[in-house]
Amino acid sequence: MRQPLHISIEAIPYHNQFSSTSSSPSSSSAHPSPGTTATSPSSTISDGIICSVLCMYDFQSQDPTHLSFSKNEILDIIKQEESGWWAAMRKGGDVVGWIPQAFVKRLTEQMAERLWNVREELRVYEYEAEQLYVHAPTSRIPFDDDVDPVPPVVKKRFNGYRSDGESRRENRRQDISKSVSPEQQRLNPVLSPVTPQPKYINKPTPPTPNDSDTTIEHQQMTARRPLPLVSSSGNNNETAISPSSGKRNVDKVRQLTGSNEATDFYKLAWYLKPRYGDQIQIDDEGRITSGTRIALVEKLVWNGWSRDFIRRAEDTQYRRIFLTTFRTFMIADELFDMLVGFYRMERPQNVTDAEYEDWGEKRLLPTQHEVFTLFTLWLEEHRLLEEEPHIAGRLTEFVNSITTGPHTSVANGIFQTIKRLTFATPATISPVKTSRRRRGRHPKNDLLKLDSTDVAEQLTLLEYRLYAKITDQECLNLAKSRPSASSSTGPSSKSSPPPKVCLTLNLDNFCATHDKLAAWVTSTILNNDQLSRRADTVDFWIKVAEKCRIMNNFASMSAIINALSSTNVSRLHLTWAHVGRRNTLESLLRYNKPTGGFSGYRKLQLQAEGPCVPFVGMYMNDIAHIKDQFSDEPGPDGQISFLQRQRWYEVVKVMLRSQGKAYSIAENEPTMGFISNNLRQLTQSKDWSQKFWTKSQEVQQSELAHADIRRGLEAAGF
Repeated sequence: MRQPLHISIEAIPYHNQFSSTSSSPSSSSAHPSPGTTATSPSSTISDGIICSVLCMYDFQSQDPTHLSFSKNEILDIIKQEESGWWAAMRKGGDVVGWIPQAFVKRLTEQMAERLWNVREELRVYEYEAEQLYVHAPTSRIPFDDDVDPVPPVVKKRFNGYRSDGESRRENRRQDISKSVSPEQQRLNPVLSPVTPQPKYINKPTPPTPNDSDTTIEHQQMTARRPLPLVSSSGNNNETAISPSSGKRNVDKVRQLTGSNEATDFYKLAWYLKPRYGDQIQIDDEGRITSGTRIALVEKLVWNGWSRDFIRRAEDTQYRRIFLTTFRTFMIADELFDMLVGFYRMERPQNVTDAEYEDWGEKRLLPTQHEVFTLFTLWLEEHRLLEEEPHIAGRLTEFVNSITTGPHTSVANGIFQTIKRLTFATPATISPVKTSRRRRGRHPKNDLLKLDSTDVAEQLTLLEYRLYAKITDQECLNLAKSRPSASSSTGPSSKSSPPPKVCLTLNLDNFCATHDKLAAWVTSTILNNDQLSRRADTVDFWIKVAEKCRIMNNFASMSAIINALSSTNVSRLHLTWAHVGRRNTLESLLRYNKPTGGFSGYRKLQLQAEGPCVPFVGMYMNDIAHIKDQFSDEPGPDGQISFLQRQRWYEVVKVMLRSQGKAYSIAENEPTMGFISNNLRQLTQSKDWSQKFWTKSQEVQQSELAHADIRRGLEAAGF
């Protein structure tokens, strides 16, 4: 029979890693198993917490080794078994019991902290709503130029930075094994990632939830494993297995991580390791989730101890994300000062002359090289001159001050780059010459005399020119300008430069064109007094929308079908009775459904080949949702959610991925002028909405009267 697992607990008040305004109520049906002392768990259990879970169903059991719970409770898991039974306890509670895995959902630290601040009866609804959004195909479209260089099999590895959560996970096996006697270790050895778990016979299958009845009868649960015993005795030194020798520590690091890089980092001298590495949080897969400003900047310039190309690819991706998003949590002057500070970092204290020489060769010089690499990337790929022109002057001053040493040539190269970019001629989109002949006659304000293909092409050219001007910073400024439900820190306490007139000018113009096009389509239909011309106009716009879909102009396509499906147009039933392309419109409307985060448009844009003008509404929603999903800690030394910035980077990258693919379309000046003039007449105040509603009612009444006259004539025999 399997021996019980003893988890040593000292009588110290227990504090969970998540804060809450109120503690979860303890169930009266949960009692400690025989041999379990009802005492306040200590930090030993706190360190041994694997995760938090949300109870999705009610679970009631008469068995004293089980922990009964109610739907919407949040529990802490201290042990997991492959059989499906998990050992759990309530926050601040003193009872440990077995719960069935199928009744709960594992939570991330971010989600657990968020749900603690939600009313208990609403937690499951909040969680399910979040999962519906997360599992929608939001921004996981593969990039043309940025493919994830890290295979999943090698992602989970040591990368030199450690978090408190990671340290707890690494020491969890030591904490548990310290309380296990030698005899129990022989019968029930502590498992490691490379040790296969023994097959126990006495492991019943845990119950699965049933919405109609989630209460578990006592007679159904007669055979089970023993409950982990909670002992108030903290005397477990005689069975402690934490190695004291350096060799055993190295072997343990290699065993836990399976990576030689981890052992190489472990053996590094203390003065060669990152100074702020303890201020960065890392998840189970080795990805940075958050960190202080100074720690995130140090990660930029710390070149590490690995020459592995996978690690280098990860570092490059980290730099791209940081340089794209750093303006959301710090100003450019602060980043510049930190980079210069790392370039001029002082000698570590309490090092010998030999260690100082080693530090200079292996730490100082590589860091200085990485600082110059960062400045080069900032200049050439991340719009330093356009976004922060005053930094160019400070950077010129800095590189000109470097007149000696091994980096003089690199500094001079950066100075030449600043000169080249300062006096460079802005790139312009040159007109495209095609063999297709264009009709030069003026349309004379008659839309139906135009070629639908020509209108679709000119709309595509107009929309693409606006789309190509959008910058990634405008998309991120959109996130900064929108208020968030959760408090988050803005830029640092330093005074920032005065804001620009409009931080999202190009993005606003692109979105305004979408609204104006929809209004123009509506007006061309409603302003036709003749029934036949209204029907012909609807058919014309359906043809234009279909042509836009073929050319991957999803922005114009969305605006047109939005107008055609609006109430102002769709209620003109007599007009629609004379439309011949209704089936084509129905097929286009499938892409316009907002379900799944506009999954129809996402799939359509994923499959698009060649030039494309995307519909960006869903990406703007993604940016706002990510802002609400993650938050920063307040204060200059608070943790910055880097995971939030990574998600923003992914969304913006997908949103702007088609900017470099221009259309081979020649401009037809008469048609382009006709389109531009009609769009220009529609102001951005959207004052046309009420006018369209009134006009639509008039047209509808006219159609009803026309239908009555027609029925009367038919009844008279005409």
